[in-house]
Amino acid sequence: MYELPGRHDVIIRVGSDGGQLPDAVTFAAAADQAASRRSASIVTVNTADTIVVVVTVDAPGWYAARAVARAIVSDALDSQASSSSRSGGDARRRAAAH
Repeated sequence: MYELPGRHDVIIRVGSDGGQLPDAVTFAAAADQAASRRSASIVTVNTADTIVVVVTVDAPGWYAARAVARAIVSDALDSQASSSSRSGGDARRRAAAH
């Protein structure tokens, strides 16, 4: 069965896992680059202990949209982890898609 692509908004919350959150500006820039590679758009909001990422993507269904959103956040976190490991920071994070 083929489902036509539709626009989906996926909310992902990134929290620290016993460490610090990623740098907000660097994370937003990395997430924006990852989103543009996947023809998606993002909005990030930072609080004291959480980064909320809203990913808007055209996808054939909710599960596909969620997979794209998680890949975008994962790429941004990996970018943070690689720069963080060079500076000795904590790169462990957790992310939940809603």
